[in-house]
Amino acid sequence: MRKFLFLFIVAALTMLFAGTVSAITIKGVQVDAETAKCISCHEDQVIAPKVNEQWSHSAHAKNGIGCLSCHMAEQSDFDAMDHYGQYVAKHPTPKDCSMCHPQEVEENTKSKHAYPFWLYASADRSVFEPIVGTKQGCESCHNISAMWPDGSVGECDVCHSKHTFDVKQARHPNTCGECHLGPDHPQREIYYESKHGNIFRANEAQVNLDYDSSEVDGIPLPSPVCTTCHMDDVPGVKGTHNVSARLAWESQAPWSYRTIWFEEELGTWQEKNERMKRVCRNCHAPDFVGDYFMMYDLVNLQYNEIRRQFVKWAKLYVKEGLIKPLKETTVDGHTKTYSGTVINASWYTKASELLYNSWHHEGRRFRMGAAMQAPDYVQWHGIWELQHNLQEMIAWGAERGVEEAKKIYESNSPTKFFTYKIYDVPGGLYSLVTPEQFDVPMLYQVIPNYWEKAKANVKAAYEQGLITKETWERWLTRYENKDKYLGKDYAGHDIFQAYQKRKAMELAAPDGPLQNVIGLDLPSPAPFAEKEK
Repeated sequence: MRKFLFLFIVAALTMLFAGTVSAITIKGVQVDAETAKCISCHEDQVIAPKVNEQWSHSAHAKNGIGCLSCHMAEQSDFDAMDHYGQYVAKHPTPKDCSMCHPQEVEENTKSKHAYPFWLYASADRSVFEPIVGTKQGCESCHNISAMWPDGSVGECDVCHSKHTFDVKQARHPNTCGECHLGPDHPQREIYYESKHGNIFRANEAQVNLDYDSSEVDGIPLPSPVCTTCHMDDVPGVKGTHNVSARLAWESQAPWSYRTIWFEEELGTWQEKNERMKRVCRNCHAPDFVGDYFMMYDLVNLQYNEIRRQFVKWAKLYVKEGLIKPLKETTVDGHTKTYSGTVINASWYTKASELLYNSWHHEGRRFRMGAAMQAPDYVQWHGIWELQHNLQEMIAWGAERGVEEAKKIYESNSPTKFFTYKIYDVPGGLYSLVTPEQFDVPMLYQVIPNYWEKAKANVKAAYEQGLITKETWERWLTRYENKDKYLGKDYAGHDIFQAYQKRKAMELAAPDGPLQNVIGLDLPSPAPFAEKEK
C-alpha cells in the first residue's frame, strides 16, 4: 500500500511539474525533484553515471517513473541502504515491478523461468565443480529464478536490462541467447541455423522489435523471434510472460515427458500443444504444422528409448561394482549419498560422463533441434553423438568383462547400433520423393515386418496418452499410404540413373579422378620412416 501511494504521488507531481514552469528538466526529461537529485549526485560523484543516460531513454522516464519509484525502501527492508539520510533499495525485485506490472510478474512467477532448477545442484554440477565456478557460471543464468527475501521470485532485468527496460532488446534472440546457448541448451545457435533465424538475420536491419504485440494486427515480422512463439500475442493466442504456457514436452529433462506444469491454470499438455500450433498456423499450412509436430513427438519418444538404454547400463554397472556410489559424512555427522544413478552415475567414470552428457548435452540438442528446425543439431550434434555415446557405454562394460555388453560389442550385425526399440513414420517431412532415398536405410532392409513393428510402438504411445488422437490418425494415414510416402508409387528418377553413371566414372573407374589420387605413390619417404631405419 505504501508503494502504491508513493507511485500515485510521484505520478501526480509529474503531471503538476509538466504543466508549470517549476518542472525540472534533466537529461532531456522532465523529472521530479528527488529523481533530479539522484541523477545530479550520480553525475557529480561519478558513480555509475551511465545508468542516468540509460534511464533517460526508457519508457519509465517518458512516463514519469523516477528513481525512487523502484528504489524506495524502509529501514526494515532486506536490501535497505542508508543513502545520505534516506533509505533506498539496492535490489529492486519482481515485487517492486509488480506495483505497475502485476500480471507480467504473476505470469513469470508461474513459469519455468521462475522454477529454482539450481535446487538440483547437489545431484548435478556442485558435486563436480568448485563453488566459485557455479556462482559465475550456472547461477548467472539460473538467478532468473532467484528467491528473494521479500517473497518474490526471479529477475525481470535478466531480459529487460536494468534502467533501459528496452522491449526491443528483450525481444531480440540474442537476449534469450545469453542463457540459451552452448553444448547443453543451444537454442540461440539452433534458432540462427533454422530458416526462421536465417530470414531474421537477412532482414534484421529493417526489423522493428519495439512494439506491443497486443496492439498490432498479426505478426509484424518477416519471421518469428523467440518471443513470437513463446510469449507474444499472435492471432488466436493470448500473450503471456509465462514461457511454459505453450510447451507440451519437457524436452530438457533426463526423460521427455508431457508437462503438467501449472496444469490447473495453463490447461493440459494438449491445450499447450494447441496454443503453439496456432502460433505456427499464422505462417504455415495446417498439414505442415501437423506433420512437424508429429515428427517432434516421435523424436522425443525415440529419445526416451535411447535414454532407457543408458539407464539400464548404468544400473548394471553399479550392480557389477564397476561404478561405486559417492558417499560422504557431512559436517553435521550425517551420511549422504551424492550419486544419482540415472542422472550422473557418480561422475568419476567414463560411463558416468556418457550417461550424463547423453541427456544433458546430446539428448537435449537432438530434441531441441527437432523442435526448432535445426537439422544439424538433430543430426551431427544430436543423434550421431548419442549413438557414439551408447556404443562407448556398451564398450566400457565389455572391456570390463560384462557379458551382456561383450555380446553386443563383439557382434558383427549392424543392428548392434540399435539396442533400443524404434519409432518411425513412412516418408519425410518436407517432400514426396522417388524410391531411391528410402532404399538406403539398413533397418528397412533387415527387419521383417518393420512397419508393423513401428506401428505397434506408435500405437502404444497413443494408448498411453503420449500423443494426441490427431497425431495418431495422421501417422496412420502415412502408414496406410506408405508406398506413396516411401516413393514406391513412383518410377525411379531418370536423373538418379545419370548420377549413378557419373558416380561410376568418378569413384570406380580405374583411371578415374579418385583412383588417381589414391594410387599416387611419392618417391620420398616420410620423415619418421626415414629416421627409424
